[in-house]
Amino acid sequence: MSLEYPALSQAIPPMQPLHLIDEISHRVVNEYTEAICALGLAATASHDLRVQLALTSAASRLRAQVEAHRALQAPLVEGPMDLGDYVGQLCACLAKAPLAENGLRLTVDADEVWLEAGQCWRVGLIIAELVRNAARHGLSGAAGVIWVVVEDGPDLISCSVCDDGGGVSAGRTGRGRRLVQSIAAELGGTVEWTFAPTGCCVRLEFPRPRLIDARAVSPEPIAHFSRPAAARRFG
Repeated sequence: MSLEYPALSQAIPPMQPLHLIDEISHRVVNEYTEAICALGLAATASHDLRVQLALTSAASRLRAQVEAHRALQAPLVEGPMDLGDYVGQLCACLAKAPLAENGLRLTVDADEVWLEAGQCWRVGLIIAELVRNAARHGLSGAAGVIWVVVEDGPDLISCSVCDDGGGVSAGRTGRGRRLVQSIAAELGGTVEWTFAPTGCCVRLEFPRPRLIDARAVSPEPIAHFSRPAAARRFG
C-alpha cells in the first residue's frame, strides 16, 4: 500500500512577506529579552560591585535596542498615520540606543504628512538605516549632530538625513545602501547621496499619494500625537 502526501505548496499556504518580517521581529525581541534576563541574573549573583554595574549597564543598553527594534516593527493594521509623528517617535528610540552614549545629538524637524501605515513604516526603515549609517560611518562613532527633516511638498514628499562628519563616501555600494534603494523603489521614489567636507546628506523623495488627508480617510487615524512646532532634539 502506498501513501500519498499532498504537495507542501497546497497543504501550507506561503507566508506573506510582512508576516515573515513580523515573525522574525518577534523572535529577535524574545532573544533580546532572554539576554537581558541572563544579564540581570548574573548581576544579582555577582558579589563584585564593578561587575554588577557593568552587567546592569549592558542590560540597559539592550533594553534601549529592544525599544528601537519594536519601533521598527511592521504595522499590525492599515490606516492613516502622521509620518512626522512616527519619525519623531522612531528617532527618540534611536537616540537612546546607542547614539546618546557616544555624545551624538539627533534633531528632527518634520511636517505633518499623512500616509498609509505601510508607507510610514517603509520610510521609517530607510531613516533608521540612514541614521545608523551616519553615526557609524559619517561620524565614526564620535560626537556630532544628525539632522532628520521631513518635508511635505505639493507633489513629492522628501526625507533627509544629514550629519556634520567628514563626508567621506563609503566607496562601494554595501548591503545597507541596496536595501535603502529597494525600499525607496517600493515607495516609487529615489534616494540621492551627497558627500561634502562638512558632512554627508541623503535625500529620499517619493510621490505624494492621492489620498493623504486623514480626516477624509478615517475619523479616527491609527496614530497621531501632538507635537511642538519647534524641531525636536534628542541626545
